[in-house]
Amino acid sequence: MPDRHAVTASAVRHRLRPPVPWRLQVTRLYAPFVNFSIVGLVGYGWVYAGLTKASYPGGEWTALWLWVLGVAVLMKVALAAGPVFVGADRMFWVLSSPVPREALLRPRFLWLLAVGAVVGACWPAVVSGIVGAVVPPLVAAGAGAACGVAVVAGAAAVQRAGVRPQGWLSGLVWLAVVALLVPPERLGLPVSWLGAGAGQVSEPGLLDGWAGVVGAAWVVAIGLAVVGAASLRSLRRSDLAPGGALAGVARVSVSWFDLALLGAVLAERRARALGRVKSVRLRGSRLVVLAWCDALRLRRTPNAVLVWAALLPVPALVSVGWQGAVVPAVHLVAAFLATDRLAAGLKFVCRSPAMRRALGLPDRQLRLAHLVFPAVGAVLWCAVTAAFTPHVSAVNALVSAVGAVAVVYRVATRPPVDFGAVVIDFGVLGPTPLGLMAQFSRGPALLAALGLLQLAL
Repeated sequence: MPDRHAVTASAVRHRLRPPVPWRLQVTRLYAPFVNFSIVGLVGYGWVYAGLTKASYPGGEWTALWLWVLGVAVLMKVALAAGPVFVGADRMFWVLSSPVPREALLRPRFLWLLAVGAVVGACWPAVVSGIVGAVVPPLVAAGAGAACGVAVVAGAAAVQRAGVRPQGWLSGLVWLAVVALLVPPERLGLPVSWLGAGAGQVSEPGLLDGWAGVVGAAWVVAIGLAVVGAASLRSLRRSDLAPGGALAGVARVSVSWFDLALLGAVLAERRARALGRVKSVRLRGSRLVVLAWCDALRLRRTPNAVLVWAALLPVPALVSVGWQGAVVPAVHLVAAFLATDRLAAGLKFVCRSPAMRRALGLPDRQLRLAHLVFPAVGAVLWCAVTAAFTPHVSAVNALVSAVGAVAVVYRVATRPPVDFGAVVIDFGVLGPTPLGLMAQFSRGPALLAALGLLQLAL
């Protein structure tokens, strides 16, 4: 006879999260509903435009490697977050309660699988908006959802195994970026080698073939989900804590509009993963030594260079899916994002008065020394992308390089955020934090002005 006083997983979850009145739940869901509705309408327009246009020659090749890139990035993000994590307020109950651990973690695991399925189903819509419909829409959505579930479940299975596939995933991202930059004709592949496009999907044989592909993908996804669910019982504190700490810091950073805290936590995690480094005596003047230290910092954070390289094909892909008039502005934004990934040393020096005093150099020289590699990276990125991106002239590339460096410098040298800035109530719009808006506009305002200049050239 079962014990009526035994502690169950539902009782523990009820204690950790008391029931909320439905009126308050509706109030909380109103703002996310409006935001998701706007994003959904924009996404619908993007998907409709992609499905109604014909795929360009070589679109199958681009779509394939965009899929590979999406899978690799999703796996890296899932492994960085856990993917299964528990906050500090619930860690005691998960590890110490008499309830089986997998019973407490199973709802979160299922929620993560649902998120993976949604992300996987939406990624083909992004690809279709760029290259057009190269496969039937329902097939793409079904296969994408299966890939999303498989990626999240595989990351959960790897989480306890102690395997670190981040290096392999980075190599896969590099391969995808190179493949996006190399046309299939260079490799001896035919222009249309994947099969029928959107205009030939009505043949029964082709539909049966695509159904088999989707079915096989879901078989693999369900198998990995079963393995991931079975691995929940062996997760320990060391497996569950890092993702919870990262999620808490990300929530605080977004709430306070200050990503410096999140950047500091990510830097600490990278340092712990690195373990130790070999000390080397640096020779030369102080400026040369500081520039060389910045180069070593980039060498020890390969993801920064990986993002810099992954942004190379973005303007060319936008020129395929959008009108050519917006390509120079997109080129400028992508150049800024690529340059910003190389400016970690500049941000650290500008935001640490103690480090500037310890180095004993004027602030202008310190900033100049740590601006060398971001500037070189911006010039190289713009020169490479201008060589194969349509609608981007030499003048556009020059404006993008100079503007990216200038915007990165403005953002890095921004003073600490003053949350006591002025707030004005305009009546209809409610209290508006004009002081915070003015502080956060340092950098983005210059980027917007340069974007308008790019559109006018």
